Amino acid sequence: MKKTKRLWILIGIVVLFNLIMFLTRWGGEKVQLYVGDIIPSVCALISSVCLFITFRKFKEYDAAKIAWMLIFIGILLDFIAETTYAVLEIGLSVDINEVFPTIADYIWCSAYVAQFAGLIVMYVGYKRSGFSMGNTKVYSILAPSILIVLSVVIYFVLVPIIRDTETQTIEKVFYLFYPVGDLFIVIPAFILMYITSLFGKGAISRPWKYLAIGFTFFTFADLIYSYLSWEDNYQTGNIIDIAWNAGYLLIGLSGLYQVELIESIEGGAK
Repeated sequence: MKKTKRLWILIGIVVLFNLIMFLTRWGGEKVQLYVGDIIPSVCALISSVCLFITFRKFKEYDAAKIAWMLIFIGILLDFIAETTYAVLEIGLSVDINEVFPTIADYIWCSAYVAQFAGLIVMYVGYKRSGFSMGNTKVYSILAPSILIVLSVVIYFVLVPIIRDTETQTIEKVFYLFYPVGDLFIVIPAFILMYITSLFGKGAISRPWKYLAIGFTFFTFADLIYSYLSWEDNYQTGNIIDIAWNAGYLLIGLSGLYQVELIESIEGGAK
């Protein structure tokens, strides 16, 4: 069985398990806490391993290898942050809402930098290679669509947080950073998916397709998390955990599809 198929099965199991745990609230708050903290860490670890395999598969340090290396570093930092968060909440019994932002939040923010850098390196690499960057009409449609989404997010989620006089400035910075940072990741990911789709083969664009979907799941979850945390209504074991867990595994899946693409190219060259 291919590694990609195994990971698809795992994604289905994790999503179903998270959904059952959320709907039944089996085991009470303590079990929900353990599941809500440990599963994301495990998913991030699996994704990190998949991306490390992807990065190692490239033979030369070209734009593609550097890009996947940076994405791997970003997800590895996510794993460290998830594990730190779990240690704080489970091991040290820290009330995260009372000490926000924690050291885990600083690590998560650094992960965005690596991931964004990886996507930009890949974009620049495609641009310098002379490949078609697509139809300008597509970008003219994409730009206002992004602005509309961004405006809705700003108005309904970010503005209320900014106007809140009871929330400390440092807390506001992190509440705002997550959804905004996600948008800066999702946009170039979708652009790369579009560019690679122009090559005509689904196998070429498939890695970027699932990478973009994975980061989109993060964006959705982080938007809700920022709003719920700001209102003091977020608890570990929330249904949005499904989006984080699936997001990690989909990003790992994108790496495995990239490995399959490299192997198919190498096999065809023999």
